[in-house]
Order: sequence, then structure tokens, then C-alpha cells
Amino acid sequence: MGRLNRVDLPGLIGREPLGFLATMGLEAQLLHQVYLSWDPADGHAILHSERYATIVDVVTELKDALATVKSGQAIPGIKGFPIPRNHGMADPLRIRPDEYRKVRARQERSGSYYWFDSVVTDRAVDANGFCVLNPLVGIRGRQTAGSFWYYPMMEVKRDPERLLTEALTGWRRVAGAEGWLLDHRATYSFETTLRGPGGSMAVPGATWLATLALPRFRYRRRNGVETGRPVLPNGWFRVADRDVLAWPIWTTPISGTCLDAVWNVGWGYDGWKFTAKPDGSIGAEITRTHGIPAPNNIDHVVDLNILDLYGAARSTQGVLTPVAMRTRRVPGKFREYDAWKGWDWKYPPVPDYPGKYGHG
Repeated sequence: MGRLNRVDLPGLIGREPLGFLATMGLEAQLLHQVYLSWDPADGHAILHSERYATIVDVVTELKDALATVKSGQAIPGIKGFPIPRNHGMADPLRIRPDEYRKVRARQERSGSYYWFDSVVTDRAVDANGFCVLNPLVGIRGRQTAGSFWYYPMMEVKRDPERLLTEALTGWRRVAGAEGWLLDHRATYSFETTLRGPGGSMAVPGATWLATLALPRFRYRRRNGVETGRPVLPNGWFRVADRDVLAWPIWTTPISGTCLDAVWNVGWGYDGWKFTAKPDGSIGAEITRTHGIPAPNNIDHVVDLNILDLYGAARSTQGVLTPVAMRTRRVPGKFREYDAWKGWDWKYPPVPDYPGKYGHG
């Protein structure tokens, strides 16, 4: 395994909901192996990679991905999602439970079912009887669900190098740029007849990256399946009378595959407990350590080293807004894990297993 470059992304602060979501979207768009951690001082994202040595390298790959989005598409590398809306027709992602199987079958044939499964579930319906959409999808008025991806993409296409660089290095808010209810510092129009963008003072590059994070927060967690449990995707919890997005930041570098395991251990298997406090904050109970495979040596399990948990919930107007979290750490049920000791260059990278090294 070659030595890894450290690329600091001072614009992506993991303590902020938009900063964290944008980092998840960024990680999903990069084609080469990266490991992600967070700076303990200010919580900014850090990439560790052989392929990317500078922010310029990262921006170049994002620009290349953006350039693949053709007319009628909205997401890099995805042709059939979001489902295009024919002029004058209803939102194609607002479907009834009895329509779900047929629509999903078409998505499977188009190869975009992974995104569809992340956004729509037939396990619950809203007040109007439509299948529930992922709570990260921020739309209002007469906006369609597809607008959530299409318009942020078009905004970044106006000046991709500048807007993406600003997203990663230092945010600059843009007049007339819509935050799609993911940015609590942006402003929004709430007119009931609103069809297209209706906001201002958002950060276009960060907003676009955040919309690409949806597959990380899919409808597959255990508490979205069991009878009587809230139907919520990964990362979301029902705390008293509100649904809360909760996430950690950590110091041990981990890959995208390991990120999925983190979500499953914490969110899918109810390893974290949340309670509402009288002052509106949320009490979070987590174990002292969280075992993960060491970044470049699958023979050892180390602590993820979670710095803290953070949370956000939809405001009365639907804006994703930070919620104060009070984290309490408790002993693990089975064991505690040792701290990561740093990169061990003696071992081959995980993709080389089992191969000639004979380890399954």
C-alpha cells in the first residue's frame, strides 16, 4: 500500500448538518478509495487517499462527474432517477402504495433502483396517502421531488470550479441560490404555488453535494421494518414527538464500506439511545468505544474514536435545523476497543485480500 495523502477540507465542518451531508455526498462521488476522518479541533473533514493529493484533484473529479450529467438527467452516473416528469403530469415520485411495485420494477430495469429505494418507501404513507419520501428530501409548494436534485446540479454547472472549490475550502453564500431546506442559514420562500427554486444565500456546491448523500441514508434499517416501529431511514430517530437526524464525527480514518457498518451498528441495531430533554435538547447515550476494522489491516479491530454526536430536525417550516445534543458514554456490552495506532504500512491494503495473502 502506498503512502496516503492527507487532504484537509476546511469548508466541510461535520458539526453542521449541511457540512456533514455534503461530505457524505462527496465521498459517494469519488471514484477512487478514500478514508474519511474529522479534525478534532474544528470538526472539518479530512480525506486520506493515494489518488487525491490536493483539493484541486478532488474538485477536478467532481467536475468530471458533473460533466457526465446529460439533458434530462440530474445525478452523475444515474440515468433513470429521479423519474422525469412529463409536462402537465403529477410528480412521478409521489406514488400510492398500490403503484409502488410497478414503479420499482421499472427502476430496477433502468438500473436506478438503489436511489429509488433510498428515497421512497411503501412501508408508510403520508397524510395524503402517498408513499413516504426520505425526510432529507426538502421540497415545498408545488416543487416536485426531482427538483431536489435537478436545480442544485444546474446551479453548480454555472461555475463548477469556483462553486465546488468554495464548498470544500470556505463557504461563500450566493444571492438567489436555493438551499433546498438543508441549510438553516439560507433564506426560503414558502409560497404555496412555488414550482422552482425559491430561496437565497445558500452555498451551491455544498447543497449539491448534500443532495447526493441520500443513498447513505436509505430505507433499510431494522426499525423501519419491525411492526409498530417508526418507518425511518438510516440516521433518523423518533425522539418523543419529532424525527431527528443524528450523526457522529470521528478521528479514525474509515472507508465508505466501513461507513455503512457504522450506520448499521449505531442506527440499524439501536446501539444509540436518545431521549428528549425539557429544554428542547436531546440526550444521547452511546458506548465508550465502537469497534471497526483498522483502516489498512483487517486483522485488527480498533476504536472509531467518536468525538461527539450531533443532531438536526425539521423546523415548523421544514428547514433542517441543528438540535443540541448531550452525549453520555457508557461501557460496551461485550468489550472495549483499543485506540488506532496509525497507519501500518507493513500490511497490504484491504482490496488485496484474500488473494495471494490467503486471508478471508
